[in-house]
Amino acid sequence: MKQLITSSVWTILLTMCTGSFALANDHMIDNINVSQPFNVQANLCKLNPGVSLEDYQAMIDDYLAWAEKNEIDPVLVRQFPLFSHQNLARPWPYDFVEFLVSDYQRWGAAWDSWLTSEEGMALNDRWQSLAVCHVKQAHASMLYADQKAMAEDDERYVTWNWCTRKEGVTVEELSAKHREYAQDMQTDSGGIIGWLVMLPHAGGADSPGEFAHVAVYPDMESFMTRRSMLANGGWRVTRDYFNLYADCTGEMLNTETVLHRP
Repeated sequence: MKQLITSSVWTILLTMCTGSFALANDHMIDNINVSQPFNVQANLCKLNPGVSLEDYQAMIDDYLAWAEKNEIDPVLVRQFPLFSHQNLARPWPYDFVEFLVSDYQRWGAAWDSWLTSEEGMALNDRWQSLAVCHVKQAHASMLYADQKAMAEDDERYVTWNWCTRKEGVTVEELSAKHREYAQDMQTDSGGIIGWLVMLPHAGGADSPGEFAHVAVYPDMESFMTRRSMLANGGWRVTRDYFNLYADCTGEMLNTETVLHRP
């Protein structure tokens, strides 16, 4: 198990990474101010025996109706592995992963209502009867975004690359390198419509690294366009990062469906 550095240090990193990137002046995507760090909840879920995804989705629909009524509804997306790091010796343990995205205050109010209100607790009981979901919380910082594409594309692809700082690399050095990449993406994003850094703040002690680079693509053609760019010399752009700044597990690719926007 990799030892995570303190959350306070990574909060500094997130704050340093946000700011003058390829975002519109209002910095809003799906009613979330992405110029500041925001909260992401990950639900790593395996359906109980005899439960279909349709059964589970019926509960999610009722949850979203309740959350909308109480003005605590998050952005909700669901991901399935497409090109994963798993194999027969190490199979994927979940059926899917859900991510609920919100600002911190709104999500704190959502959890208070979920745990104390009669409707919230009933939904929680129903949720647990349908699936085993391991819940994690993470900080996220948007470094680059095509806001229009991110706000309108409901079927997309997402790569994950978990990384850990190399010994002796400072937060300031890592943040500067991230800013450099984000500035370059304003000229040519290589098919990426969103790039963010995500790092656990609760329940993530067994994460594959200290933080993850998450890149969003609108389609497989865009994903393969970037593979072509990397294969034809683009690898030089990230060579210093992997040699000098961080050790990373390598990218895996998930499909993603946006189920709800506030």
